[in-house]
Amino acid sequence: MQENMETEPFDYQKEILHTVCMLCVTYRELFVYGLNAALCEELKDIRHVFEEGEEYPADISILEALDDVNIKTLLALMYVVENAGDTLLNINNISKEKLDAALAHGIGDECIPETNENEDLVSYQYWMNDAMGYAHLTVYNLLQQCYRLSQGILNIPEDMDELLCFPTNEAMDILDKDDQNVELLTTLSLTMSGHAHDLCDSLLNQRQSE
Repeated sequence: MQENMETEPFDYQKEILHTVCMLCVTYRELFVYGLNAALCEELKDIRHVFEEGEEYPADISILEALDDVNIKTLLALMYVVENAGDTLLNINNISKEKLDAALAHGIGDECIPETNENEDLVSYQYWMNDAMGYAHLTVYNLLQQCYRLSQGILNIPEDMDELLCFPTNEAMDILDKDDQNVELLTTLSLTMSGHAHDLCDSLLNQRQSE
């Protein structure tokens, strides 16, 4: 597998499409985190409405109607992810049909997180903590994509991989700011990092006040 990755030629437009798919999956997973957390608190009275294993409706207005400050932070994350994805589609002339086909083929599915299936351990705090970690992981993935687009490579050197863990000034300095796609994604990574830190602070304050 590694040999195939190393010999595969870099395709800029393919990586842009891959990035948009990643953002689509990220948006969906942030919604799932928010809904699962809400079903442990504000929406706990409607859990019984759904049969076991049934999918909940993917309607963002469900979350927008809630008062939970942490849910609002997840919504802020979803909004910036959605906006960035739409902008990438527009400036790169990617059609909805092409995006849907890529998603149907599982492009971006590496952004689907593993979740705990032990219901006894799953709680509001669990979902929110996991969502916070997922947001930080998304920032890391975005910075990696920015480096690939900047350097025209698929495989990131080990020393660069460590540098791209957080959107620091040092990390930003090695990215191509003249590339409008990279500029857009670095801005997104900074914004998401800020929201993730806000969520961390809020959860910490809630624990301390209990």
